[in-house]
Amino acid sequence: MIVGRPNVGKSTLFNRLVGEAAAITSPIAGTTRDWLEAEADADGQMVRLADTGGWNAGGAVGDRLDELVRRLLSRAGAVIMVVSRDMNPHADDMALANAVRKAGPPVLAVCNKCDQPGHDAVSWEWSRLGLGAALPVSAARNRNMAELRRRIAALLSSPATEPETRHAKPARGILLGQPNVGKSSLFNALLEEERSLVDAAPGTTRDPVVGATILAGSRWDLVDTAGVTRRRDTEDAIAKDAQARALRSLQGSDVAVLVLDLTVPLARQDLRLASEIEAEFPCLAVALNKVDLLEPGRPAELLPKAVEFLHKRFPGLGRFPVLMTSAVSGEGIPALRHVLADLMHLRGTHVSPQALAGTAHDWPSPGKAWLLRQTGTNPPTFSVVAPPGAKLGVRFVSNRLREAFGLHGVPVRIRWGHR
Repeated sequence: MIVGRPNVGKSTLFNRLVGEAAAITSPIAGTTRDWLEAEADADGQMVRLADTGGWNAGGAVGDRLDELVRRLLSRAGAVIMVVSRDMNPHADDMALANAVRKAGPPVLAVCNKCDQPGHDAVSWEWSRLGLGAALPVSAARNRNMAELRRRIAALLSSPATEPETRHAKPARGILLGQPNVGKSSLFNALLEEERSLVDAAPGTTRDPVVGATILAGSRWDLVDTAGVTRRRDTEDAIAKDAQARALRSLQGSDVAVLVLDLTVPLARQDLRLASEIEAEFPCLAVALNKVDLLEPGRPAELLPKAVEFLHKRFPGLGRFPVLMTSAVSGEGIPALRHVLADLMHLRGTHVSPQALAGTAHDWPSPGKAWLLRQTGTNPPTFSVVAPPGAKLGVRFVSNRLREAFGLHGVPVRIRWGHR
């Protein structure tokens, strides 16, 4: 777990250790708002590394980040406390060092931004924190990173041992939507813990936040993302980066939950997001969130109309699940968990050749029969050869297969062939 004051380079160090730009970095203090996790190589030993927001960043969000760091310290196997060469020791550093000591995990002090050997002497000033001499490194310039990896491995007395089933790849579900529709609250409710920072101000979530959970006995990684607006409405560079990362997180996702705010009209941006989801081939569920803000009786009246409207506007995935949810009251959360598990199960559907042949029996056929063969799952993928002269296309075939085998909300991939 990496901790430190704002703008000491924690996220740059995190990215360097995990080997990719997993966290947004910026000269602006307080860029990281949630804690991020990723696998890192510590001298040949794979460890789970967490990046956290800046300690004592100030304001309501900063107070909640500090509370989150304190909670995580009790669960950390080891702590890397990062300080910066271009800052002087501060009372906030001492307060954080005391919090780390109180929590009890082994700790390594690291003095970042020591870009050249002449900077290393400054690292001794940080011995006053009582954590030993700080290791001088430069995450930006990859300096002394091999030594840091060796020391991280030394802090961890033995590799974490997990059951063999843990090595199976978890399913991946992503929450996507416009700012302030309640994605982070919904995400926390699904995980049953405050994993993602929640605030009334739009744009609180920046980096995609991954949380592990179990749904219907299977392992899942759920992903909370930054709210996505129209490109022309976003001028801030950090917000643009956050939104780009949110859309990239769709890649490789098994199930996407499009979160809509029940209290505001559907917007064109919601349609754009649905198109982005359809293009990446995850399953789709729609969460009509903030149902707790509706008057009694209104949800039962609105739901059938909303379902009909959404299915007409987003025809590409059939009759996908639409649920009313509230992270505040808990309404719809158990149902959403079941929907995620059901969609993942359907994503692995295998159809027998006999069933496929029977499905195409009544399709329009000017002469020869349709030839269908399933070539893959996750998502279900079919090779289709149409009879000569058939004027029906991919949408017709995918819809017929979806209806025949109950694949609503599941992408059906068609490989069009020729005789």
